[in-house]
Parts: sequence; structure tokens; C-alpha cells
Amino acid sequence: MTRICIVGAGAVGGYVGAHLSAAGIDTTLVDPWPENVQAMRERGLVVSGMAGTVSARVRALHVSDVPQLVRERPFDAAFIAVKAYDTAWATQLVLPYLAPTGCVVSLQNGINEETIAAIAGWSRTLGCSVSALAAELVEPGRIVRNSPLGDDKKAGLRIGELHGQVTPRATMLAGLLSHGDTCKVTTNLWGERWSKLTINAMRNGLCALTGMTGKQRDTHPVSLDLSIRLGSSCIRVGRALGLALEPVGGLDLDLLARADDEPAARDAITRMILEVAQSRTDAQRPSMGQDILKGRRTEIDAINGLVARRGEEVGVDVRFHHRLVDAIRRIERGEATPSPDLLRHVAD
Repeated sequence: MTRICIVGAGAVGGYVGAHLSAAGIDTTLVDPWPENVQAMRERGLVVSGMAGTVSARVRALHVSDVPQLVRERPFDAAFIAVKAYDTAWATQLVLPYLAPTGCVVSLQNGINEETIAAIAGWSRTLGCSVSALAAELVEPGRIVRNSPLGDDKKAGLRIGELHGQVTPRATMLAGLLSHGDTCKVTTNLWGERWSKLTINAMRNGLCALTGMTGKQRDTHPVSLDLSIRLGSSCIRVGRALGLALEPVGGLDLDLLARADDEPAARDAITRMILEVAQSRTDAQRPSMGQDILKGRRTEIDAINGLVARRGEEVGVDVRFHHRLVDAIRRIERGEATPSPDLLRHVAD
């Protein structure tokens, strides 16, 4: 039987782990939050929301328990589902317990495959773009999904090899992931990654900045305008890097790229954003918004910060990304409080 380890049992890692465990897959979840580990051990994992309810008994370990795995059969695959800034230690933590042919899969925001590959090796690294899954760990052992499942046209998850070929292991892992959502093997992982980065860059930080939910962000005129500007510049950076971007998030990326300069494109993309907003619950709040509410460090450097760094390399105007990064860092340090009033400091 295939053995799976998931490092990070938060919203996404816990969601996938609950569905794999419910399907009878030999799955071990590793998490650094003691209360979450204890709840999973005592009550299992409960996932509810727009995709129905799944309650699963799971095997949960605290990171301090990982050395005991030396007595067990190695894992065939490990999913890294921690924050982007924790990628290196999480990969190093699980690597000794992988089979010689085992692989490591990034199941995260940002683009972390290079970090994983530098530790585990390029031939052992895959990536998975979480294209349509919006979820929140609302309390220890309980996750709420705030978005509908993907479908044949819009896969919820897209897994791929770094070299772009379809391999037996990628196909096998896609089959496992399909227990939780629709999943396809992509031959364009880097394009998929930047496409999803675009969605995060135009939405995630704005909720952290303003304290708004996803729907509030998309229906606030100043926030909506800034979101479009952030997304449009992110696409231009990706294309300047030579990436073939993929449809994601229910948006036409060609229209979004032109929305800064063409009123018709801006009107069309605005309608698409509002349509997507209506498909999610009123409570949906992206991860950086959740982080700020919980007093945690955000992934701003791995999302808008990455766009800003790459944009400077290729000569694309990324000033809004720089301003957003600076504003979120001030909030993280306690020098500012999330508010819609902060939008003007980024947008002006």
C-alpha cells in the first residue's frame, strides 16, 4: 500500500489528509501546533462546508514525534503543506523517512519547488497548484471549505513534474488527490504556478491589508480596482519570464492583462471577479487575511514580494506590489491596523 506523509495539517494539508484517510490511504499528518495534533488524535479531522462533510480518523504526529518514524516503512511521497517560509525545514524534516524512490510535493502558496529541489533533489520534486480550494482551519481538528469543488473544466488541483512530462508517479498522485477534489496532471507546472500566484497576489494581501473577507474585497470599489492592477502587472511579469499562463480562478487572464489599459477589458474582468465572488461563502477569507487575524506572519514575501522581485528583473512596473508588501510588513510589526483606509496608501 502507498504510504503518504503530509507535513502541515492546516487548511489545505488537513483537508487533503482527511480525504486520503477517509479513503483508506495510509496517511500520516505532521503538524507543529500541539492543540491541533491533540484534537486530531482524540476526535479525528472534520471537514465541512461547500463540498459536504467528511469526518475521518487520522494518524497525527507532532513534529517532535517524527524521529520515531525511523522504525517504520518509508513513505512513498511527502506533501509539504506548511507556509512558504517554512518550506526548507519541513523538507529536511521528512526527507530521511522517504523511500529511495520517494518524492516530495509542494502543496503550498507561492513557488517553492526550487527550495524543495535544492534539498531533496530535482528528480524527487513535484508541485501541485491548489487551483480552486479555499478553506480555513477554524479550530483544532476542524476545517471549513468555502469554495465549490472543481470540475472537468476547472480542476481543483493540478499536479506536475518540474520537467513537464506525464509520469506514472504524477498520475498515481493525481489519483490519490482526486479523493478530495478533481485533480489533473499538468505538463505546464511553472505556468500553472504563476497563474495561481496571480490570483493570490491580487487577492490575498488585500484582505490582510483591509481586514475584509474575500467578498467584501471584491465588492469594494477601491479594493477591486487595486486588485485588478495587481493581477494585471503579475501577468505581465509572468509573460516576460517566458511562462505560458493557464486559466485559473474563473478569470480570463488575457483580459486581466489588458485591464490596466483597456476599459472594455476592465469591465469584463470586473464582471468575472464579481461572479467568482458570488460562488463562495460570505465568510471566505484567504490565508493571509486569516494569518493577520491570528497574529501570525504572512506569506507576503512569497507572493507579492516574489512578483516584485521578478518584475524588477524583467523591467515590469511592480510598484503596487512593493507598496502592498511594505504595508503588510507594517501590520505584522504592529505599526498599523488592518483597515480599508490603508488602501489609499497602496493605490495612490
